[in-house]
Amino acid sequence: MFAVLAVSRAGAQGCVAARGCGLLEHLEHMDAMELATRSPWELSVGHRWFTSDRHFRGIHEEPERQEEGSEVINRSHFLDVGINYTVSARYSASVTLPFVSHRRSQTVRDENRVPILRYQTESAGMGDVRIEGRGWVWNPADAPRGNVLLGIGWELPTGEKAATDFFTARDAATGEFYQEERTVDQSIQPGDGGHAVVFSAFAYRRLGAGLTGFVSGLYAVTPEERSGVPTFRSSEWEAEMSIADSYSARIGCEYVLAARQGLVGSLALRVEGVPVHDVVGGSTGFRRPGYAVAIEPGLALNHGRWNARIYVPVAIQRNRQQSVPDKQRTAATGVWRVGDAAFADYSIISSVSYRF
Repeated sequence: MFAVLAVSRAGAQGCVAARGCGLLEHLEHMDAMELATRSPWELSVGHRWFTSDRHFRGIHEEPERQEEGSEVINRSHFLDVGINYTVSARYSASVTLPFVSHRRSQTVRDENRVPILRYQTESAGMGDVRIEGRGWVWNPADAPRGNVLLGIGWELPTGEKAATDFFTARDAATGEFYQEERTVDQSIQPGDGGHAVVFSAFAYRRLGAGLTGFVSGLYAVTPEERSGVPTFRSSEWEAEMSIADSYSARIGCEYVLAARQGLVGSLALRVEGVPVHDVVGGSTGFRRPGYAVAIEPGLALNHGRWNARIYVPVAIQRNRQQSVPDKQRTAATGVWRVGDAAFADYSIISSVSYRF
């Protein structure tokens, strides 16, 4: 049987994410009969890190941002503490407590749009807590070669949605720099400011000796449209932060490299991002819709009650899509527009869990 540990909701690697962590489902080998004889509680700690600094509009990169030194650089850490309770061999429930730490580096430009000063804004704290229940379609004891796991969860707006810091600006008349307190960029806000219903699905099939194929997906539905948090952006259509849906999907396989040592390798194709339009409710307000596609190698080590994992998604395509405000501005001015977003080349995801 497979158990699934979800690491907190968000979009792709970088500015596209309302909170920069991607959606990850960790896979853990566990025999169904063994599970029935062991303690149902599991404690897990997951961590994701990335640095995003490569700017895209659509699928086209803007290398001139780095050449002129004006690129935005997000350095983000996500730490998820999870408690999972196995009700039976078929059903389980979990609570995930996320914590975040972000540092965003940006520049001040002069009247000719030349970057003249770089400064940083930061945010940290608890993110949005998730409560989730999951169940196998078939009893694992009756379906040892393959099964489908379905889940539904509720994400609460416990994270700070309007974290602030001091921004550096320049008086064009005098040339002097000054600081003013504003809400930090949407990509480093600890919380989204709204509720979410999270739907997940995972399926696997044993293909042969030590080889297993899998596919998984997760979609977070946010009924609320905007958070009421100001962005301090100049566009009238982007004055307030949007509460956006998010999604991820993975398909791949894993292979038992050393059965006695519990070493498992995996390779997957991953896509994660933020849609242009939400499934429920409106989609106005500022968001950076888009997605990242990545190749994700991974290793898992299972030893008794312990399980450790590491995954490194490496981006192969990034796309900053046209948002609703971009479309509104295009319609009003007659000039086609799409905003930019910074993406990461890769991220490092690790976790440790203990069943007790």
